[in-house]
Amino acid sequence: MKTVYTSPYANNLDKMLNSEKVALAKNRFTDDETQMAIAKDWYKLAQTYLASNPNITEEAAKELWSKRGYVLKSQLLAQGRIKLKKKEYAEVYRKYFKHNRRSHWRMMQAFFGGYYWYRNDNCSNNTPAEVIEEIYGDLPEDERTRSYTLERFINHKNCSLNLALRISTMPDPPKHPHRYHHNLDDLRQKALLKVAEITKREGVDSR
Repeated sequence: MKTVYTSPYANNLDKMLNSEKVALAKNRFTDDETQMAIAKDWYKLAQTYLASNPNITEEAAKELWSKRGYVLKSQLLAQGRIKLKKKEYAEVYRKYFKHNRRSHWRMMQAFFGGYYWYRNDNCSNNTPAEVIEEIYGDLPEDERTRSYTLERFINHKNCSLNLALRISTMPDPPKHPHRYHHNLDDLRQKALLKVAEITKREGVDSR
């Protein structure tokens, strides 16, 4: 049985072109009923845009979160639309992202914030330190030498002292004639600064 909405957009969503659904999903001022109708609709691309809408309602976000798979979940987490309890971070990571090479960049967005938060030390992403360390331990070998990837670990507000120390002392990778090698000197220096920051903070907290 078709749901009857008071919103004319929501009530006629099944008659719309896909491009019209996407336009509504992107629009910050789309009404609550239409957001929910899009969240329940079959068209995945519109749902993807809705997950990134800064004004998505809590109800629509929960509906998208209930969908199978990791794509919508990664976007909702990256945009801060879904708030997890501390123990849920590890559960979500292990169920949807751990050892899933196809979802690496989405995993990084989900647990380290969207890319516009990349260099923002005050990002609202709350991934716990122990999950961050687990993600680091699971990194593919080629990602372990990417300064861009590793800098996201250092910049995260919950980076642990142990992880910052590990990155600050990591050796240069073996040279390969057909592979680009990142300069890790700057990265190690940033990690040392993070070590100093954490040590100072923990010293103040222990007083």
